[in-house]
Amino acid sequence: MIVSLIIPPSPFLGDQKRNTPLGILYIASWLEQHGHRVFVTDLRNVDKEYWNYKIHYGEIYGITATTPEYPYAVDIAKEIKFLNSDSIIILGGVHCTATPSTIDPIFDKVIRGEGEMAILELIYDLKNGKDRRFYTCPTQIDRIEDINTIPFPARHLLPEPSIISCTSTIMGERATSIIGSRGCPYNCAFCSSKVMWERKVRFRSPDNIISEIKYLIERYNVKHFRFQDDTMTLKRSWITELCEKIKPLNVTWRCTTRVDQSEPDILQIMKDAGCYEIAYGIETLEDKILKMTNKDITTEQMIQAIKNAHSVGLKTRLFFMIGLPGQDINIADNIIKFIEETKPSAVDLSTFVPMPGSDIYNNPSKYGIEIMEQDWSKYTMSKGLYGNELEHPFIFKHDILTDDELRMLRRKILEYFNGHNLIHNR
Repeated sequence: MIVSLIIPPSPFLGDQKRNTPLGILYIASWLEQHGHRVFVTDLRNVDKEYWNYKIHYGEIYGITATTPEYPYAVDIAKEIKFLNSDSIIILGGVHCTATPSTIDPIFDKVIRGEGEMAILELIYDLKNGKDRRFYTCPTQIDRIEDINTIPFPARHLLPEPSIISCTSTIMGERATSIIGSRGCPYNCAFCSSKVMWERKVRFRSPDNIISEIKYLIERYNVKHFRFQDDTMTLKRSWITELCEKIKPLNVTWRCTTRVDQSEPDILQIMKDAGCYEIAYGIETLEDKILKMTNKDITTEQMIQAIKNAHSVGLKTRLFFMIGLPGQDINIADNIIKFIEETKPSAVDLSTFVPMPGSDIYNNPSKYGIEIMEQDWSKYTMSKGLYGNELEHPFIFKHDILTDDELRMLRRKILEYFNGHNLIHNR
């Protein structure tokens, strides 16, 4: 079949094209491997009036969407239906996985969870006249256990500006995104990852990843990479072997991991293999909140991990959240003091949003909050000092702080970050 896949706009991001849309490009390459003709349309940074000129024709259309992208996905589907009322439109991604009952009927089919196997089943049903709306990633028995069998993302279906970024690693340097694993085993109450991956983690082989890196060097002339894995150091033997095989390539890269997965010897191995920066999800600085939200780390572990990283020469990037349940009026001062003591290279502050699929969204009363907003376009987490974020109210009633207090504290933190030149490429 002819399949037209579509990436919706993400205007709530500072740089919509900083990261390569790997998820939908993996679906594209999987479909190509199974004999289908595939087009991919990137609508990031494209005004709505030009959508119909950009979208490739397909016998079926597939759109991916996070929660804040979902309203744009609906508008794209309406545009397609206006042009071709008989078109079959599929929605996939984390939002429809978490909230299937809320999905607009404009979407004929909905894929929940990992999409590769589900979309093949969907196409088979279409060809055989079987009418179903919901498809769920097969789990346990039929899951793609060996993700090395999935071809590299179909980057060839997009123009180079959708693949290469000069802001995702070292500013001004050509870089691209890559991922070596799928899933996260942790159970953070503010995260919806588990609805996609069921807390299962699968790793590509180091050799498979190295082959992709070599391809990217040759095809796109890049030597800088951003790994999008949730926890890069989760499996010690894997990261050690990967680093041994990356080292001869003389590339640089950045990644994310946890503070309780940051032993000095592993960090040294990564530094020797070209890693120049490691990012940590700090979120908040109160141990009782970290425990309550199932983050399962401590401030002592944070301090030690940052020390370990600095001791081997790695830059550190720290991610914080404002608005988590339990935070009080001291949160801004606590974050500022922590930064002054630990001296990270870069920081980021996200506005906490109870994302669909997270435990806080599913059970807000358990955390003492009340969700006030169901307009998905307002479920945006991070704009910093651009995009008028400072004027946006929080979408829930906090258990301790008023909306005015939350906004005041957010402004205080962001203005400190900006004044100390700590907000770099994210």
